[in-house]
Amino acid sequence: MTDAVRSPDATRADTDLLIAALRRAPTEEETPRARADLLLGLLAPDHPLGDRAGREGVTVRQAAKDALLDLGHPYALELPPEVLAREARRRTRLGGFGVAVATASMLYQSGLFYAFLLHDGVVHNQHSSHRPPEQLTRDRVVPWALFTLSGLLPALVSLGGHALKRRWLQNTGWSLILAQALLWTGVVCLSMTKIGPSGFTALAPWHVAWLSAWIMRPTR
Repeated sequence: MTDAVRSPDATRADTDLLIAALRRAPTEEETPRARADLLLGLLAPDHPLGDRAGREGVTVRQAAKDALLDLGHPYALELPPEVLAREARRRTRLGGFGVAVATASMLYQSGLFYAFLLHDGVVHNQHSSHRPPEQLTRDRVVPWALFTLSGLLPALVSLGGHALKRRWLQNTGWSLILAQALLWTGVVCLSMTKIGPSGFTALAPWHVAWLSAWIMRPTR
């Protein structure tokens, strides 16, 4: 099972195949005892394949740990305590606080856009790109929709990646959130350069964007 990954020419696809094989139940030709011995070997700190990671960021050692637990009693009791301690320290999921922060950041940024819309459309009665289109033509709808999606999409992609445990979605969403944070920071710095500290400095969502970027970083 591990021969292909041991090869010097092994690719990440080979690692994915090994991880998928570890997640499957033992076949009729393989006893649970033999599978447990294989998994315990992969869990050894000095095993050369332990730190190999697949496309989703899961390492062979993590997959072996989960597979050993899935074997149940009595094999799961053989799991080394240091492995459990190491896994307990590793951030493996987002958690409720992370979901709350990402949702708050997403709604705050989208809400700020609609606050500008209300300010321009009601207080000043001005024509601006923030106002909703009076006629649903492409030239009017597309910019307005992009403003909305720019606030919602990054967090939704990242949350989806964490929920589905898809590393590439997590990376994509996190990169978009980081771009949001950098953009808002640049806008605030430009504003402070021109007019100095103002209410906009405090209200602009640069702070929640950076907090969201920290919370939503890809898990291991």
